Amino acid sequence: MITTDNLDSINAIQEDDLSKINLLLFESLYINDIYINDSVVDFKENMIDSFAELLKKMLLQNIEISNDSKLNIINLLDKLNTQKENLEAIKLKTTISDLQQASKRLSKKSQSAFELK
Repeated sequence: MITTDNLDSINAIQEDDLSKINLLLFESLYINDIYINDSVVDFKENMIDSFAELLKKMLLQNIEISNDSKLNIINLLDKLNTQKENLEAIKLKTTISDLQQASKRLSKKSQSAFELK
């Protein structure tokens, strides 16, 4: 039988455990242009999608959340959407850069093909 005395021993997850994961989660969602590439952008987009889905479920399913906490979740969801838009812009920028490089290579190849011998 579960009593309030042994409730702490039943809960395997402690508050400290989640606090330690907080930094890892932040680093997974934080955008750093220095090392960004397509695979990192895809990873971060997936992390944002997954985390946003979790937050949405919390809003919809947990009726015990205070209004202040709900507002904090909504604000964080808005920031996650902004992060995702930033990632899309970075992905577009790298795509444009790749297209420009390919265009330069193709231009050089076509010029050399039409050179007079």
